Amino acid sequence: MTEDAHIGFFNAENFSLLLDRSYTREELENLDEDVYQGMNPSIYNPNKNRSKIAAIAEMILEQDFDFLGLCEIGGMETLEAFNRIYLEGRYDCFLYEENSTRGIFVGALVKKGRFPGTRAVNVKEDFSRNLLKIELKTRGGTLKIFVVHLKSQHGDDRGLERRLEEVEKLARLVRERKCVVMGDFNGILIRGLHQFEYEKFLELPLCDVLAAAGVPANQRHTHYYFGSGKNFAQLDYIFCTHDIDILDAGVLEDGIPQNRDERFRLPSDHLCIRAVVRVGAPR
Repeated sequence: MTEDAHIGFFNAENFSLLLDRSYTREELENLDEDVYQGMNPSIYNPNKNRSKIAAIAEMILEQDFDFLGLCEIGGMETLEAFNRIYLEGRYDCFLYEENSTRGIFVGALVKKGRFPGTRAVNVKEDFSRNLLKIELKTRGGTLKIFVVHLKSQHGDDRGLERRLEEVEKLARLVRERKCVVMGDFNGILIRGLHQFEYEKFLELPLCDVLAAAGVPANQRHTHYYFGSGKNFAQLDYIFCTHDIDILDAGVLEDGIPQNRDERFRLPSDHLCIRAVVRVGAPR
């Protein structure tokens, strides 16, 4: 038997939503900004702008994901509040508050009642952020999904040594059947254009969903950065083992920013990458 699923990944960029009690959406949106921000004691990870949160929620509800991997989430309290207030409680939330020194974590949303069984574990490895492994029972068999957020390109060596270590650890964990790896890899993994630290991972029998969908390499980007000029790159990926059919894939983009100010008004500096996959297809 086979089963189709709509999956996605999104770096929500410093997404915190810490509140002092349970609010309805109307109550939350009517709060003064100072009151809203005052509920979160962190000076490093303040509550995210509510209009940006609303835009993220609109995207998720419109796409009606069966599974959505997330990163840069400010903890389980944030994820559960977001699901309850903005997503009408449609999802089960998974997140482990481990590893991150910045207070931002990898998490996942799984549509309630969509799969007959779901199991989540935090992989006990030394990653910069937590590495989340989700097992979804489907009619086509058990699908394993890893949600990752690898070391950034900041620091004296641009995080290279640590990122190399994380790539090698990740490559050892990935299975060759019914497996998906998604996340913010903080680098270029487009085959033929990839950075060398990802070679061990790219040796695995995995397919990039955008490549499978025929998106030209020069048109793939999931991250906006404005330094001395525009720098748009693909840092976020969904990879599938070859026994998974990729029926459709793309990046959700609603207008391209032309400068820092326009970029800042977007819900995140990253774009959501998505795919419709078929598990259990005959080979």
